[in-house]
Amino acid sequence: MKKVVFAFLWMFISHSLQAQYGAVELSSGGFSFVPAFTDTNPNIIITAGTGNKKRLSAHMIGNIRMGSLNPRGFIFISRLKVLDNKFKFSIGTHLPAIQIDTDFQVDTFFAQEAIASYEVSDKLSFSSMYIHGKGRNNDLEIHLLTFNAHARYHKLAFIIQLYLLDLDQTFGLAETLVYPIAKKLQVKAFLNQTLSNGDFRWTLGLKYAL
Repeated sequence: MKKVVFAFLWMFISHSLQAQYGAVELSSGGFSFVPAFTDTNPNIIITAGTGNKKRLSAHMIGNIRMGSLNPRGFIFISRLKVLDNKFKFSIGTHLPAIQIDTDFQVDTFFAQEAIASYEVSDKLSFSSMYIHGKGRNNDLEIHLLTFNAHARYHKLAFIIQLYLLDLDQTFGLAETLVYPIAKKLQVKAFLNQTLSNGDFRWTLGLKYAL
C-alpha cells in the first residue's frame, strides 16, 4: 500500500515542477471541499496547477499531516471552461481524490463538478459549485452543493459559503479570510459552522506562494 502512496506523491511532485502556480500553507487544520469534514489537526497544504487562463486546466491539492509528515490526501482536478465572460461556467473531474489514513490505508474517489460564477465588479462576485463523488474502493457517495460570495475590502479578501450535503442531511456556513502581509505571504483563516449538528471548526494558516 505504501507503494501506491509514494506513486501518487511522485505524480504530485512531477506536476508541481511543471505548474504555473504553486503554494505551501502551514495550517492548524486541513483542506476539504466539504467544510464539515475539515481536519482540525495541523496540516501542510500544498497547491499547484496550470492556472485558469486557458480553456483546459489542471490543479492539485495535497494535505500532509504536520506532526508525522505522512500524507493525508490528494485531489487531482481537470477543468474545462465552457463559458468565459462575466458569467463563467466550467465542468471538471476529480480523477482521483485520495484519502490516506494513519495506517496508510488508501481510499480513492472519483468525482464530477460543475462551477458557475458571475462577476459583479472587480471586488464582488458570486459562484455556485456542484460536486458528485463516488468511492472507488468504498461505498461512500455524496452530492455537494455550495453557494458562494467572493468579496474584497482594501487588502482583505473573503469568501462566504453556504453548503448542502446529502450525507446525513449536512448543511452549514463557512467563511475564508485572506490577508497579505508580504508580496508572496498571506495569513489565511477559515471558520465553519455546521448548522445541522452544531459543530464549529476553525483553522489558521500562513500561506507562501511559490
